[in-house]
Order: sequence, then C-alpha cells, then structure tokens
Amino acid sequence: MGKNKDVFISSAEWGVPFGGLLTMASASMLFADKVSLLMLVVIFIALLAPVIIFYLQRKRFVRSDGFATYSELWVLGIFTTMCGAFLCGLVTYGLITLLRPDVVYEQMQMVADAYKQMPQPEAQEMARVVNKAIEANMVPSPIDFCLQMFWLTASLGCVGGALTALLASKMPLKKQ
Repeated sequence: MGKNKDVFISSAEWGVPFGGLLTMASASMLFADKVSLLMLVVIFIALLAPVIIFYLQRKRFVRSDGFATYSELWVLGIFTTMCGAFLCGLVTYGLITLLRPDVVYEQMQMVADAYKQMPQPEAQEMARVVNKAIEANMVPSPIDFCLQMFWLTASLGCVGGALTALLASKMPLKKQ
C-alpha cells in the first residue's frame, strides 16, 4: 500500500511528525535564553533534520525498486519540510502569544546589549542601529516572526532536499 502512495500524501503524513521535531527545536529556541542547555537541543535537531529527510527519500527510493525519480524525491523533501514548518509555525505562534509575548523584543535588546559590550566601533554602531529599531517600534510581531521562520525553514528544506534527494537516488540498491 505505501509503495504506490502519492508523493504529496506521503509528504503530509511524514510532515506531521517532522513538524513535531521542528516544534521541539523552536520551543527550545524560545526558552534557550532562560535555560542555556536547550540550545543543544536546537543544534541536535538542526543536524538531525536533513538526516531524517534523507532517510524518508531513501525509503521511498528503495520501496519503488529504484524507479522513484530525483524530482519525486526532491518534492518529497520540499513538501515534508513545508508541512512540518507550517505546523511548527502555528505552534510557535501559540507559544509566543501565550507564554512569551515579548520574546522578540527581549532578543533584540539582548543583541543590542551584546554589541554595546564589544570594543569595535562597528559593533557600537550596530548597537545604535538595533536600539533605534527598538525605539522606532520596528520589532517584528509574533506572526511576522513565525512567517519569516516558516519561509526560512521552507527555503532550507528546498535546498537541503535537493542535496539529500541526489544522495538518496544515487546510492545503489542492495542486491537480495
């Protein structure tokens, strides 16, 4: 049954747990300023995500007995990532709205403070620019933040999916 399943259906099915993984990374990033070790979770998931996409593409290639095309595998990677990123964006928006409504402002303030502590004149100028952005109320809203996160994740999934699809389709099938 799974052997002949449409690539879009497979992407949606695999995108849900992938979205859960991305949501764990996003939630960890939202609270990493409070618990520093959560950044390790983010790094681990960032390294694990392309491996999972490769695994899914390779699984489809093997199930098709090597007849899945490169473009089919690439589409699988793109839409699995987009589905996961969409779910992650929705949950992240909820987390920001309910638990950390000022997280983007706090992060921008932390960046400005970090630049202020650097001795280089360029860093001092950057601190002034970030402070002016904060004072001019140019802090992204939670929905802006989540939309930007979605498009960044989708773009990275598109590029990464192209590379993993190439690897998945060029590895030889095992002889039985």
